[in-house]
Amino acid sequence: MNKLSEQKFLQALEICQSLISVKLKPSNLPCEAIELFCELAKEPFELLNLCKQYDSEIEPALKAIADYAASVDNWKQSHCPFGVKDHCNILHFFLNLHTKQFEFFRGKNWTPEIICEFLQDWKGIDLTTLIEDKAKALTN
Repeated sequence: MNKLSEQKFLQALEICQSLISVKLKPSNLPCEAIELFCELAKEPFELLNLCKQYDSEIEPALKAIADYAASVDNWKQSHCPFGVKDHCNILHFFLNLHTKQFEFFRGKNWTPEIICEFLQDWKGIDLTTLIEDKAKALTN
């Protein structure tokens, strides 16, 4: 496994966990974490393997993301598209690629497929292969 990728993953995970300390306030932190995950997502299976490897550390980050999303409005923050609740949707997506237990904090129209489409358009990243595995398993 690439050490630099592992460092970026751990940095993004730490940012997500730190959201617990910025509840009730707009923050650039979710966008910073998204940028790191997008860099990692250029190698989708490496990102997937990092999620699997750090599964136990992901749970506190998911809780912090959910708590933050519940405490904020969908404020536009930083250069990332959408608002901070939407950023939480995207972070939750990244951190659940290995479990496929996706949860969305705002908007009934958020789906893993829509996030993949957005990431493809925004950053040129294709993660559809990581979510298609579930669809294939359901049809077999």
